[in-house]
Amino acid sequence: MSVPLSYLLVDGHSVLHAWPELQRLQRVASKRHLARTELLKRLRDYQDTSGTQVVVVFDGTQSQMTEEREKEGLQIIYADSGNSADHILEKLAAKYAKQHPMRVVSADGMVGETVLAFGADWISPEMLKTLCDGADKAIQGQIEKLKTRRHILSWLTMSGASFCLPACASKPEAEELSPAALEAAARYSSQRRGQVLLIRQHGRVIHLSGRQRGEPHRIFSGTKGFWGLAAMVALEDGVLSLHEKVADTLHEWRDDGAKSKITVEQLLDFTGGLERCLKLHEDGLKNRNQMALARPLVSAPNKSFIYGPSQLQVFHEVLKRKLKKSPTSYLEKRVLSPLGLGSQRYLPDAAGNPLLAAGFIMTASQWAKMGELLIHEGAPVLKPDSFRNLLDGSTANPAYSCGFWNNRAVGKMGSHEYDIEDKLQRDWDKQSWSHFCICKDAPSDLIACIGSGYQRLYAIPSLGLVIVRQGQNAKYNDGDFLRMLLK
Repeated sequence: MSVPLSYLLVDGHSVLHAWPELQRLQRVASKRHLARTELLKRLRDYQDTSGTQVVVVFDGTQSQMTEEREKEGLQIIYADSGNSADHILEKLAAKYAKQHPMRVVSADGMVGETVLAFGADWISPEMLKTLCDGADKAIQGQIEKLKTRRHILSWLTMSGASFCLPACASKPEAEELSPAALEAAARYSSQRRGQVLLIRQHGRVIHLSGRQRGEPHRIFSGTKGFWGLAAMVALEDGVLSLHEKVADTLHEWRDDGAKSKITVEQLLDFTGGLERCLKLHEDGLKNRNQMALARPLVSAPNKSFIYGPSQLQVFHEVLKRKLKKSPTSYLEKRVLSPLGLGSQRYLPDAAGNPLLAAGFIMTASQWAKMGELLIHEGAPVLKPDSFRNLLDGSTANPAYSCGFWNNRAVGKMGSHEYDIEDKLQRDWDKQSWSHFCICKDAPSDLIACIGSGYQRLYAIPSLGLVIVRQGQNAKYNDGDFLRMLLK
């Protein structure tokens, strides 16, 4: 079933107070109208490039609600004095979200939880800024092309004094997926106990199927990627560096000859050499961080890829001591909130330490927010340089880093596909990840988050594509699915 993204509902004041360039104008009474003008201009550009109908709601002071409809443009609503913009957004979501795919932009987490319950998607003002920045780049890119081809002068001549960007110039150039390919991929997933399949391209939902769409599912190891983002944010904030020795923070490791050489980056890439200790997944533990710290080394640091929870739990202890506060609150403030996501299921032990390797439960649209971040080079959470660090692989496994799998080996001599989940079931010393690729027929910029039972998030920046597949444990193959979708 092909479902276009129909509406973007925006809490205008929420955005005015969230974007730094608008905040500066808002502080000066004589310039506040300029902030609103700039916001509406940015939203018009986004509407033109995305094809999404944008509805902006502002708080008002009049006794009646008023509405402005621009011809083929924005719909602007001013709330009456008895209602807030939040209230109107919630009412619109309650009435229309089941009929039309809908995103709601608000900085208020309570509003977000409410509209999610009604079936709408929720994004933060920061994520909206990323979408608008993308629209600006698309427009500027087309203008530059026109300049180079010397077409701009003829355009101005044909249209008189006014310049209007034609619709064809605003459309993404990446090839759209065919309806037949969407149907084939959906059938493949469904026949293998797939429960939800969500596909977005260029910010639009182009496919949504499954009886359990809108319902949250466990994403298992998909959780790891969110903590990988937290690590890169900590790098940007100067809290830690990737190459520092873990023992500089964990003093109990200083006198351990082998453990004292482990770096933060090796913990995140699972190349620190610690025994994986699957018991850390269990409930009812007193202190899983201390259990992880006590794990023996089974390989020299930087030599082997050992996939399991122990190294992430050690990283959590490092971050906890450096921050001198809860890493969970840091994750929520610096990663989840900018993505428009709220508190998650953390599975804490008796000491309050969350399980970093698994635990989050999300709807397909919520998990897709991670995919949007991946195709926008880490925005609105990371800077581009930090994003590149996020995806660096290791010598032991070039295809994995910080919770994310890459497809960079595709096209190289000797590259081959594996079933990742089957391979991870083998003993770590019987695994080989050299020349591994997710799909030989997919672009090399493919990024994936992998969760047990074939929970999948794929992002392909070159195609503007985000795919979420949620289901139950059944035989499923990443390469076969992606080949059907991309053919």
